[in-house]
Amino acid sequence: MRRAAALALGLCALTAGGCGYSTGLRVADRIGSVGVTFFQNSTLERDVERPLQDALTASVRSLTDVPIADHGSAEVLLRGTILEYRRRGGIRSTDNELLETGLLLEAEAGLYDRRSDRPLGPQRRARVWVGYVLDDPSGEAQARDRAIRHVADELVLELFAGLE
Repeated sequence: MRRAAALALGLCALTAGGCGYSTGLRVADRIGSVGVTFFQNSTLERDVERPLQDALTASVRSLTDVPIADHGSAEVLLRGTILEYRRRGGIRSTDNELLETGLLLEAEAGLYDRRSDRPLGPQRRARVWVGYVLDDPSGEAQARDRAIRHVADELVLELFAGLE
């Protein structure tokens, strides 16, 4: 009985792999390669550009099938601007001690043909509030990382879904 169940499970696993189901956005037949540029930063918050570029690169790799290339040789460039980065007042105790707060990150991006500088579609915006407690010394850094990852994933999904 166990052998028959194991054999049936194995056969199901083999046939399921050939059903054509896949994850991610399939755009490699429309775009040969993409270069992810450093975003402009119109905020007063410094050093957000590098982590956002890293997150965008990771999102392109995990959410699409398009290869990433150097800016000088990529067919398409992903570029944009960090529009807003700010902290909110948060929640206070009865003694007016700040207990919880949060931060906002907003960015805008587009895909551009590298040779002609022509946009491949409309600009897209992503915006997120991420809260954190002040008891944890790494709370703000973790919230910033979550916000950056969220914005990067949303921008990549929005930009590349229109090409699918």
